Amino acid sequence: MAEDYVSRDQHRADLAELRGEVKEEIAGLRQEMTAMRGELKEEIAGVRQELKEEIAGVRQELKEEMAGMRQEMTALTKTMEATQQTMLLRFEQVDQQRQEDRQVMMQYFQQVDQRFNQVDQRMAQHETRLMSLENWMRTTFVTVAIVAVGVAAQLFYTLLRFGLKPPP
Repeated sequence: MAEDYVSRDQHRADLAELRGEVKEEIAGLRQEMTAMRGELKEEIAGVRQELKEEIAGVRQELKEEMAGMRQEMTALTKTMEATQQTMLLRFEQVDQQRQEDRQVMMQYFQQVDQRFNQVDQRMAQHETRLMSLENWMRTTFVTVAIVAVGVAAQLFYTLLRFGLKPPP
C-alpha cells in the first residue's frame, strides 16, 4: 500500500483546523450545559415551590387531624372514666355475691364432709363384716377341703378293701 505523502505544513494546518473545530464543539457544549443548568435550576425551583405548598397543605391537614384526635381522646377519656366507675360498682357487687356464694358453698362442703364421714363409718363397718365373712369362708373352705380329702381317702380304702386295684 502506498501512503500519501503529507507535508509538515499541511499536517500542521490540518491539526490547527481540527483544534479549531474541537474548540467550537466545546464552546457549543458549554453553552448547551449552561442552558441546561438554567433549565434545571428553574425546574428545581418549581419543584421546591410545589413541595413547599404541598408540605404546607399537609401540615394544615395534620393540625386539623390532631385537633380532631384530641377531641376524640377527650371524649374517649370521659367514656372510659364512666365505664371504669360502672365497672368498679359492678366488681363490688360481684365480690359481695362471691362472698355470699362462698358462704353457701362452705356450708354445702361441710354437709358433704359430714356425709362422707358417715359413709366412711358405714364402709368401715361393712369392711369389718366382709373381713369376718372372708375369714369364715376361708375356715369353711379349709374344713370342706379336709372333709373332702377324708372322704376321698375313706372311699379309696373302701375300694381297696373290696378288691379294686389302683391303675398301673
